[in-house]
Amino acid sequence: MRKILAPCLAALTLLAAAAAASAQTQIAGVGWEVSRVQGKERAPFSAVTELRASPELKFTDSLRAIVTLRNPAAKPVEGLVLRYALRLRLLKKGDSPEKAFWAVPFYFEEVRVTKINPSSDRQVKLIRFELAEQLKKLRNTGLVPTGLKAELMISPRLGDDPAAIMREAVIDILPPETAKP
Repeated sequence: MRKILAPCLAALTLLAAAAAASAQTQIAGVGWEVSRVQGKERAPFSAVTELRASPELKFTDSLRAIVTLRNPAAKPVEGLVLRYALRLRLLKKGDSPEKAFWAVPFYFEEVRVTKINPSSDRQVKLIRFELAEQLKKLRNTGLVPTGLKAELMISPRLGDDPAAIMREAVIDILPPETAKP
């Protein structure tokens, strides 16, 4: 009887572990939004697929990332910590785009997420990027930014699959549009 029960119990344990792993909290997506200054007013945030910025011009837009966290489990998840680091893709003026490189991270932060209800998503807004300061530091260096990358990770818990709790989100940075006469 023990010879029959042992393999059955082992199989059930593996199935339970697989079910628990598939029900872990995960980063489901990341989107970028910008609020631009229009006259003396700030426009509402709107989704963007690229940024317009240059070290030579003051960056006045407000940038944020919307991170969607998913809890597929039947129980709520509490006390999550979402960490993120930011880095710029830089290019030496006059070089071909293939020579662009990712610089070391210039900003790190943790955002606490109190609770995600069962079988639901929760959006977390990342609002601190220090991008204007980084662009200012690039003035007169001969380097221009061509991209911004956010590297995100939910603080791991026992049994988490790294592929579900880590994500990179990149947004291209293009030169500002010049005013047309």
